[in-house]
Amino acid sequence: YFRGPMILILTSKDDATADYVVKRLRQSDYLRLDSDTIPEQVSIDSTEYESFLVIGRKRFSPSDFTGVWYRRPKALAFSGGHDRAESKHAAEEYTAALEGFLSLIPIAKWVNHPTCNVLAGHKLEQIRLAQQIGFRVPKTLITQDPDRLRTFWSDCRANVIVKPLSCGYIERTPPAEDSLIYTNSLRIEDLTRTVEIQRCPTLFQERIRKIADIRVTVIDGNIQAVDMTASDNGEQRLDIRRDNMADVQYSAVTLPKEIHSKINRMLRRYRLRFAAIDLLRHSDSGYVFLEINPNGQWAWLDMSGVTNSRDHLIAALQKQ
Repeated sequence: YFRGPMILILTSKDDATADYVVKRLRQSDYLRLDSDTIPEQVSIDSTEYESFLVIGRKRFSPSDFTGVWYRRPKALAFSGGHDRAESKHAAEEYTAALEGFLSLIPIAKWVNHPTCNVLAGHKLEQIRLAQQIGFRVPKTLITQDPDRLRTFWSDCRANVIVKPLSCGYIERTPPAEDSLIYTNSLRIEDLTRTVEIQRCPTLFQERIRKIADIRVTVIDGNIQAVDMTASDNGEQRLDIRRDNMADVQYSAVTLPKEIHSKINRMLRRYRLRFAAIDLLRHSDSGYVFLEINPNGQWAWLDMSGVTNSRDHLIAALQKQ
């Protein structure tokens, strides 16, 4: 039996952020389970009294883990069945057994528990909560109604942006043709594209002129904020991610105490230990909430030298 406190990392084998974190750890400090290879390396051994993950000769119980980092695991895949239906069934059985083991690890040890991520993952609910706790938020509309959109356009004085409601990435075949959907300005001619507007619910927001984008990383109450600036035609870029962020300038900033307080209130409401939050700064002291991502990216900011989230994350996961 293994009895040494360690971190359990749940992710997939192509996760560069997980690679970045484990470089700082000794092999005895963590167990990494890549969901796309779990059936090849892990078995479950459980009774009504105890439960174990078994890898070779090592047996891990739920109490062996000081923390669980729920990164970005994919659905389990199984290739040992006689046909596709049997493989699918076996993968579902693996998933049920693994989830049964993981359910024995207290929610307080997770960064973050997947149920908390789901609750925090809806943009409209985020906007409403942010407004309730005192953030300024953009005027927001989710609609398929061209008339509603035209009214919103007028209310915002023709300053409207459109962006993805859920996922901003389209996977295609072949993968070389995958698409990234950026935030874009809505043009007056777009209001006539009735078929596209009616196709599915779309997120529209008031465009607020900004000085800087701010990415906030929070881990167990430790808040790190970074100003990100890049210009197009002398104005802060609408979507900072464009051009692979090659020309973006980063600088660590200290947010006002009242913004810290609002951020902490939001994370407590969602029961999150980690979150990446996007704000924008529209004046020297004016901040607008855009969204919270309970499983957002952060490693590139560490690598740029403006944050130290890796060490804060490891410390959080190693808490006894």
